[in-house]
This record gives sequence, C-alpha cells and structure tokens, in this order.
Amino acid sequence: MRLGRLKLPVVAYTLFLFGVLLAASSSGARFAFDRFAWGSAIVLAAVLSVNYGNDYFDTEVDRLNETSPISGGSGVLLKNPELMYLSKWIAICLMTLSIALAVAFVLVFRFPLSFIALVVLGNGLVWFYSAPPLRLSYRGLGEITTMLAAGLMLPCTGYFIMLGSLGSLFWTFSFPVVLYALSVIVSVEIPDMEGDGKGGKHTLIVRRGRRFGFVLIALSNLLATLYLSILSKSNLTQISIDLRLIAVFSLAPLATGILGLIERTENRNSATRLVTLNVYAISFMLLITDCYFIAAMM
Repeated sequence: MRLGRLKLPVVAYTLFLFGVLLAASSSGARFAFDRFAWGSAIVLAAVLSVNYGNDYFDTEVDRLNETSPISGGSGVLLKNPELMYLSKWIAICLMTLSIALAVAFVLVFRFPLSFIALVVLGNGLVWFYSAPPLRLSYRGLGEITTMLAAGLMLPCTGYFIMLGSLGSLFWTFSFPVVLYALSVIVSVEIPDMEGDGKGGKHTLIVRRGRRFGFVLIALSNLLATLYLSILSKSNLTQISIDLRLIAVFSLAPLATGILGLIERTENRNSATRLVTLNVYAISFMLLITDCYFIAAMM
C-alpha cells in the first residue's frame, strides 16, 4: 500500500472528476452514473500503475534523493528490494486492466473506438515516463508528458465518458488545467534536483535550476488565474455555474506561486516546503472546484 502512494492517485482523480463534472454541468447533459463508475475504474487502475512502475524504474535515481511529501518515490523498494519485480508486475497488471476495461466500456456502451486509443495513449505516456526504451523524463520530455497525460488526458477521459465526444467547452477549460499540471511537475522536480542530475534524469530543473523553477511555477499559476478571470466575464451559456467562483478558488495556487517567486531559494529544505505548499494549493483548488460543480448540479 505504501508503494502505491495513494495520495497521488487521489490528486490525479480530481482531474478526471473535473472533466466528468464539467461535462455534466453542460446544458442538457445527463450524469450517467454507470459510465462514471466504469470510467473511474479505468482511470484509477491507470494512475495506480504509474506509482508502482515509476518506483521500479526510478530505483537507482531514488537512491540519490531524499523522500519528500511530493517526490523521491515511496522509498519502499530501497528498503525492500525483494519487492522490485512484484512492483513491476503490479504496474503491468494495472495498466492491462485499465486498457481491458476501456475495451469493454466501448463494447458495452457503444462508444467510438477513439476512446480505446485515448486510454492506450494515456497509459503509454505514463508508462514510458520512466520506463525504457523511451524514458521520457530522462530525455527532457517529462514536463510535456505530464502536461499531456495529467493536464489534458485525465479531464479529457472524464469529459468523454459523459458526452461521448469532446466539445468546445472542454477545450475552453483545458488551458488552465494544463498550466496547473506544469506547475505540479516542476514542483515535484525541485526537491530532487541534485539526485536527478547525478542519476541522468534531465528534468527542466536539472537543466535550469530551482530559481527558474519558481519563476515558471509563479508564471503558470498567474496565467491560469488571469485566464479564469477573463473566462468568468464571458458569456458561456452552455454551462450553469458561476465562473467567478472558480477564478476566486485559483487565488490559492496564485498565492503559493507568488510566495515561491519572492523566496526563489536554492536551499533544498526550504524549496521543498514551498513547492509542497504549491502542490497542496493546486490540489485544494481542484478539489473545491469539483465540490462546487457537484453542489451546483443539485
């Protein structure tokens, strides 16, 4: 259970739930609980496989890092190396289960085959984030992979299972979510800068440093708030929520981004506290937004 690091799948699930509730809040849309439950199983299997797989493939780098609340792996395999292959096969089984459930979902609900392609692509991206031969995070592509997989595909999957297609409403809201995904992955990379560098993991922070990371976090959070503020003044008639409240919710990660920008510390311990706060603020923002969606539909 510790190896699965259940806190991270919970955060990922809020992104999926955001897509579900965004679609369900559309005018004329029906909340389909059966499709929601099935989609939840697909997503939870996929995001759980990430943790088991990353701990296996990143073991050597994790030896060089200290575990933090948001990074450095679970530390379980370092203390229990006999669980190495079990972790790998749990990851493979969960990923296979996710794809198999997607195939069954398409057959049962007569959804387009593109849904299977979406799930396969999402699982492939997160698998090859650290797995050979691609090892995307070791080739300087970890940030883009996270923005696509977490910021785009998770809410996309939730939206898709509700409506069976992607409309303009989804793309309208995708930009700030992708920005928050970038902010989170940069936050996760900051505590592990030294160890990742020694282990050959070419993250953006290894290449550019912690101070650059804090600037990028602040910029991402600021752009997300500005975009949501502008969106709140638009006339989105196909959605029945007050967008001004979502803009207000975004002030939490904006505040942590500004705090990090002011500090811009290179000290690992101080930097870890700042980015942990940022990840918690973004998680809180997503969670409270999901809760607001639910309340607005009642």
